[in-house]
Amino acid sequence: MRFFDKNRIEAIFPGTIKKISTMRKFIIPLTFFFALALQGTSYSQDQLTAKGGFSVNADEEHYFLFVLNNRPADLPEVRASITKYIWKHYPKAHLKLTQIKVDGDLQNVPMIHVKGFKDKAEAMAFYAGLKKNRPDFLMMGMTKDYFAISKRNYESIVRSKSLAGYKPFFESNY
Repeated sequence: MRFFDKNRIEAIFPGTIKKISTMRKFIIPLTFFFALALQGTSYSQDQLTAKGGFSVNADEEHYFLFVLNNRPADLPEVRASITKYIWKHYPKAHLKLTQIKVDGDLQNVPMIHVKGFKDKAEAMAFYAGLKKNRPDFLMMGMTKDYFAISKRNYESIVRSKSLAGYKPFFESNY
């Protein structure tokens, strides 16, 4: 069963059927072209991340990432300590703390993600505060590492499931 009659459409709108046929010839190949182009872009980004291809954008939203030692008994204590530190030193900041777990190379690496820095400067002020105040959770060896990270670089790390190359990038660009 047809939903339309070609002859009737052609009688009412002359040349329409020919135009539709011509459009099909272009639309289908263009759709495949864009699908391949987008797939290629995504693949290239994964390759860049694997090679340490992180980017610097000071105006972009930034996060802070605490990489913890894999000691499950310490996790609640570390999280509470970071929360207390934030309440004490940044009471007016609207920072959100989340414990995250990523598969792949980071499967056994618990991390705490702090969100709420509008740019690199705010995140680095938080970093400088940690260096200056030296809170207990840093001094007791509960954390392996900590650093500021842009939203785009954070997404790259989660997508690639690896922190490989980020620490040297952080040290040279932040």
